[in-house]
Parts: sequence; structure tokens; C-alpha cells
Amino acid sequence: MCGISGIFGRGIEPEQLTAMVRTLAHRGPDDQGTWLGGGGERPAIALGHNRLSIIDLSADGHQPMTNRDGSLRLVLNGEIYNYLELRQQLDEYPYRSRTDSEVVLAAYERWGTDCLEHFNGMFAFALWDDRRRRLFCARDRMGIKPFYYCRLGERLLFASEIKALLAAGCPAELDAEVLHDYLVKGLYEHTGRTFFRRVRALPPGHFLLADESSIQGRGARHRDAGDRGPREYCYWSLAQRVEALGEVPDGGAPADWQDELRHLLDDAVRLRLRSDVPVGMHLSGGLDSSALLATLDHLMPSGSCFQAFTAVFGDARYDEAIHADRVSRELSLELERVPLQVEDFWAVAQAAQWHQEQPFGGVSTLGYWNMEAQARRRGITVLLEGQGGDELFGGYAYYLAERVEDLLTAGRETEASRLIEQSAQHLGVAKDALTAKVKRMRQGRGSLFQDGSSFLRTDCLHPDFVGGQGTDHRFVLPATSHFRRARVRDVRYSKLPRVLRFNDRMSMAFGRELRVPLLDHRIVEYSFRLDDALLLRDGVTKWPLRQVLRGRLEDEIRLAPKRAVVTPQKEWMRGPLRQGIRRRLEDSELARRGILDRQRALAAFDHFCQDHSVENAFYLWQWLNVDLWLRTFEVA
Repeated sequence: MCGISGIFGRGIEPEQLTAMVRTLAHRGPDDQGTWLGGGGERPAIALGHNRLSIIDLSADGHQPMTNRDGSLRLVLNGEIYNYLELRQQLDEYPYRSRTDSEVVLAAYERWGTDCLEHFNGMFAFALWDDRRRRLFCARDRMGIKPFYYCRLGERLLFASEIKALLAAGCPAELDAEVLHDYLVKGLYEHTGRTFFRRVRALPPGHFLLADESSIQGRGARHRDAGDRGPREYCYWSLAQRVEALGEVPDGGAPADWQDELRHLLDDAVRLRLRSDVPVGMHLSGGLDSSALLATLDHLMPSGSCFQAFTAVFGDARYDEAIHADRVSRELSLELERVPLQVEDFWAVAQAAQWHQEQPFGGVSTLGYWNMEAQARRRGITVLLEGQGGDELFGGYAYYLAERVEDLLTAGRETEASRLIEQSAQHLGVAKDALTAKVKRMRQGRGSLFQDGSSFLRTDCLHPDFVGGQGTDHRFVLPATSHFRRARVRDVRYSKLPRVLRFNDRMSMAFGRELRVPLLDHRIVEYSFRLDDALLLRDGVTKWPLRQVLRGRLEDEIRLAPKRAVVTPQKEWMRGPLRQGIRRRLEDSELARRGILDRQRALAAFDHFCQDHSVENAFYLWQWLNVDLWLRTFEVA
């Protein structure tokens, strides 16, 4: 886990690379390196690296790393978890280290860009091929690790974080179309475009090739007509994989699919325990992180000590430690509660915004700040995180509405009604109330929060802005059920891309590596092969995952319904943060730019504070967060 940066093109100033490496020091506190090649009549290449030492802590892991004859240079961020298996397969390569990074060089020498098909990991890298005079950059299938780039004249700049591009001279300019998507549609992290007009994110499952022809011309934005800039290629598409793989026939024999899923879960965790530094985990007490802990308990030797951290907010209604305690008592664990106090909210939000670089997820994201700081104090460098189970196995409340929609479309009204009744029993709510909620979610598909409430207030935005142009991005979804399409959407375009960015920036702010075993691409692909009826069975969400945990996790945890809200954000906004929010809305940068109607926004905030039946406060956080982002990066 590291920070990478680089420049390809003409007129490279060494000071630019130095600034990029310095800006990313938090991502790699253990070592740093730079390399500059080419120049003269040919474009030059400059590579920078900030190292967080995880595997092979010796100086042999220094980057930029070269192959035996110096024809390849590599900077890598992340981990190739199956590097030992690949090293054995590529045993003719003259290795000089025990790192997974060197395996990337060996794999490229053997397979070229097809090496990506062989990697199981989370990674973003840049590899300079001097023979071909070509830059090869890639991002892992799920987009767990970041990769950004921009064009400046006849130079291509790239880095793990946007702020490194800004430090090298990329202007901080607003992309108004991306902001429109965010404020009007609630969409972000859904396209390769970012909130910075000139900065593009390499999409998950893609690689980029750049040669001399890629950087000629006037340096227009990558997406402008006629721009011959670097070419992006897709090597893994979830939508295409879902259509190609097909379903496990009739749900498969229970023993068969359970054994396969359990094996995949065990192997994903086993691979992610590979480390030469201490490993811990984040534990919420929910099903996904509990699944990881149960798997760890199964895999690790008896008597092993394991450190875990959970965020607490000083409010019993949102105390994750209560649920985490139940898990830790069952599976012996050293659990540390890490509080976020409301008094620290504004200071933490300001610090987090610098690292997040774009709008982020509110109090739930801020809760990671102190956890990562505490993990560093405790000397835990690698942390496992139970992210992804809800998206893969259908855990969110609105997935019920998608499944009901499929049943009704197929004329199976009786099954739809029975599913709602069973779900109401599982959740402990009245069937009539759940029926009404499902109806609202079906009517407002795509514009509702996970609890079924609206997260947008376009009536508080100026009409000219609302009627303006967005990115007009189109989701690439498989031709299959609503239920499955919604999950693909969340994995590829909405929930997961956001959370992965939030968590990467918070962990790397303190030089901690975050690993997400449930997002092993083999588990991802297998989850989409399972029949819809198996995922939401008898009103119980995530049924396959719950089944494979039988005997590993007590039923009180294994069968517990999902908790939809885990932070006191709305209570803080109505209470101790109220005056600070009002001052910021009165002095809103969004209002000054003619985007937010100040009086309507203040009226909406007052109504939110007075009417406690208004549950969703996301639109308030949108306005505050964008304002904070504009000011933090002095966005033009």
C-alpha cells in the first residue's frame, strides 16, 4: 500500500515530481523514491513512489522498481495477494526481492497487458516499458485502489490522489456537470469524471496506455472531441461477467453452493492475511464484519491474539460496540472502542476533506478518522474491513422493492405479497407499513436513500442550475432482473465506489492499509450467479452468507436484521451542530455561485430541526460538504 505519481511528456520539471511525492507522504511513510528517464528529442518519463512497507520490509522493496535489464520501471500501490502462487508459476524470473511488486514485473514480461487477468488483488500501478516507449497503467477490478490522471499541454500527469496533480500544476477547476449530478440526482463516483474539471479517474477494471502520440496536441481534456489522449481499455466488466457466467442451476444443491461459497470466503481471508506487519480489523458487529471475524477464528491458530477497532459516538442508539461486544465475546478478541465526539466534528471534517478531495459520506466516514489514528498508535498497519456484503448478497432495504418489482412483472402477485409479509416478520415491523414503504421505493427507484426516504432537495437549488446539464452518464447494466441490476449498479456505480474512496483516504491519511476480503473478485462473481430467490429467501436478506456461517457464528448475530442507521448525524445536526450549520448556510459559497437558494436552504434546515419526523439529512450534508470542498481546494 503506497502512493504513486508520475509525469509522461515534454517539458517535465523535476520539481513537479518532487512536489507530487511530498504531497503523498502520508500514503507511504517508510520510504520514497523517484526516477527520471528519457528526454531530449523524445518525451521524458518521471515516476515517484511513497512506500508503506507491508511485504518484504527490506530495502529490496524500494520503488520505482526495475527489471533485470532496466527496460521496465514500476510503481505500485496496493497488494497482489496471490503473488506467491504467481511467483511459483513464473519461477524462471531472476527475483531480487520477496515482494509482490516484483511479481508484477515478471508477469508483464511473460503476458504483457494480459498479466491483469492473473492478479487477485487491490492495486493501481504505472509501468514504463522502455522498449515500446509506452506507459502502461492499471486499476484493480473493483476499483479499491485509486488512480487519477490529467493532461497539461504535452504532459500526462497521474497519481494516487488528486492533490498530487494539483501540486504539479493541474488547475483546481470545478466540473459543473459532475456537481449537477451530485446535487440534482445524488450521483457521484459513477463516472470517470471527477469534481475537478481536468482530472479523470481510471475506471475500475480498466488499464490505460500512453505513448508519444497520446501527448501531442494542445492538451485538451481527455473526453474532448478530437483528443488523441491516453486510451482506456476495459479488461473486466461486472455487467459482462454477470451475463457471461450464468446462474447456478436452480440455486444449486445446497451442499454444493454452500461449500463453494465457504471455500471462497476462507481463501479470500487467507490471502489477505499475508503480511510482514501486524494485521487487525474494523468490527461493527454487523453481519459482514462478523463474517470476517468468524472466518478468522476458523483459520487462525488457537490462542492467536487479534486487535479490532470499532467507532462509537457517545449515543447508545448508535453504539456499534454493543453489537461488536457480542461477537468478540463469542470469538475471543481484543476490541477497542474509539470515540468521535461531536465537539471534534468541524475540525475532523476539515482535516478529512483535505484527504477525501471530493464530497464524502458525513459522520459515518468521519468515524474512521480516530479509528485509523488509534490503529497507527497501536502499531497495526493492516486492517481488514467487511465491506461489500450488502451489495453482493442483497442486504439493503430497497432490494426488497426490486425483488417485488420482478415478481409483479412476472405476474406472481401472491409470491410478492408473501415475501413482504415474511420480510415484515424478519424485521419486526407491521406488514402494512412495510407494504407502503415498498410501494414508495418502487415509485422512487434510484432517488431514495437505503431507508426509503428522499435524499434530495432540488427545490432549494436555483432553477437555472437544476435545469442545467449533467454528465449524461449511462450505467452499463446486464439484461437481467431488476434485483440483480440494482446490485450491479451499487457495486459498480454508486455505493461501493463511494465507500471505497472514503475508506481508502481515511486509512491512508494515517498510513494504514485497508483490505476488503468480501470484494475478492471470485466472491463478487459467484454472488451474482446465485438465484435471486436464494439471496432474499423467506424474507431474510443475504441468506446465502448467513447459511455458510452456520456453526461459526451464533444465531443471534447470524440472523439479526440489518441496522440501517449507525451514526447520530441527524441528532448532532439538530442539536450541538445547529448554530454552526446555520452560520455556514448563511455564508454559503454555493449560494454565492448562484447554485443554492440561501433562503430556501435555511427554511429547509429550520424545518428539519423542528420536525423530527424528517429522518434524512443527506441534502444538508451535501450543501455543507460541497461548500467545505470548494473552500479547502480554492476551486475556481
